[in-house]
Amino acid sequence: MNHHAREIRKQFIHLVWPVIIQNFLHMLMFNIDTAMVGRLNPVALASMGIAGPVNWTIMMVAMGLSIGTVATVARSWGEKNQEKAASFAATSYIMGIFMSVVVSACVIPFCFKIGGLFIDEAEVIRESGRYLRIIYVFFIFTNTSLIASSILQAAGDTRTPMIINGFCNMLNVLGNYLLIFGKGGFPALGLLGAGLSTGICKGIEAIFMTAFLFSPLSRIRMRWATFKMVTKKNMKELLKVSIPAATEPFFVQSGFLMFTKIVAGLGTVAMAANRIALAVESLSFTPGHAFSTACATIVGQKYGERSARGIKLAVRQSMKVSFTVMTSIGISFLIIPGLLCRIFTDDTELIKLASLCLMIGSSEQPFIAVVQILKGTFQGTGDTRRPIIYGSIGVWIPRLFLAYILAIYFKMGLAGIWISTTCDWMVRAGLYFWGYKHKLRHLYEVLRDKPSPMLIARPVEECPTDFGN
Repeated sequence: MNHHAREIRKQFIHLVWPVIIQNFLHMLMFNIDTAMVGRLNPVALASMGIAGPVNWTIMMVAMGLSIGTVATVARSWGEKNQEKAASFAATSYIMGIFMSVVVSACVIPFCFKIGGLFIDEAEVIRESGRYLRIIYVFFIFTNTSLIASSILQAAGDTRTPMIINGFCNMLNVLGNYLLIFGKGGFPALGLLGAGLSTGICKGIEAIFMTAFLFSPLSRIRMRWATFKMVTKKNMKELLKVSIPAATEPFFVQSGFLMFTKIVAGLGTVAMAANRIALAVESLSFTPGHAFSTACATIVGQKYGERSARGIKLAVRQSMKVSFTVMTSIGISFLIIPGLLCRIFTDDTELIKLASLCLMIGSSEQPFIAVVQILKGTFQGTGDTRRPIIYGSIGVWIPRLFLAYILAIYFKMGLAGIWISTTCDWMVRAGLYFWGYKHKLRHLYEVLRDKPSPMLIARPVEECPTDFGN
């Protein structure tokens, strides 16, 4: 490994480990909710099985703005244009608040109708509606925290979001215990208590994140005067990246909602088992998303430096780390699935079904590693259109088609569902790799590589942290 490759791998690992921990804590919040709710009854788990994909679909669309934030702020940081980076940060912050209000206003009135699109059981529909309603009452805090975290990550500060998120997750564990089971004098709210605890903690997280951005400790320091730097040009540029980034999860997750409907058709027990398997599989998505975020940050900075060679090295080193970690996690799904499932339920039938899902899903982990890294590569260069195409093809053709054929027509149940998911990731990985090869050739044609001493970006610790009034 040459000097440049070592430096990029070092930078990647420096960026990625706090993001892994932060994503792990996000996953932990999700899994703590699942584990505690799983101690209630199958109806509560099935309700989360409905509300979870719906919430994730909306969140993934909303995350388009955070992807645009990482791309524009990281590119400006790579150009060493700190004023421009601050301007994009302020722009995304304002647009994030506006978007949160609009999304909440659109979702809350329909919370109790959404569940009926997937299942006919009245109790499941009611519980999932109550959970969704409380989540979107607090959505402005969730989205604000996400945008603030993206701003810091784009400038290379991945530790602060990790610390704040870790503290808030500890509060969430306590809140779940008190509100789900009615401890410490609080009423036993069940699934509603899980949603309320999550919402309150997201509010605290948003306040802390915002306060840090306005403090002298922030690398991109926000001041009230910074918001005067917001321009229509920046809004257009941010939207140019964010809208395609939001469109991709819309097509992908809308397909996933159809997929959820197929799973729901298998019954409440199958829905609950699938929910448990997804909760365990989130162990792999945690580092996967972190690798994608870190890769997008480095690629965005290299793109700002106009270094195609730096982008290629960043992708190669990121891929090596990601592939190794994700494959190792997949092996654990194959060897100890039952042990992992017991974290979330004591029901023998649910453990047996969920374990089968995990054993099948273990084979998709290397393909997920490829998709996450190359998706981050495209996002880092501002190319958010290719993921729309690749993701839509993967979900709407192999996943949905095979899910219906295998699970319903051939009556393979959840096994057929998870085989179709594996085929989806295989197809997507192939498409992303093909697209990356074409993208790399294009980058070498349009970017003027700097001399090798300039290849490695100046460490973020050496960059000024105060952009002035």
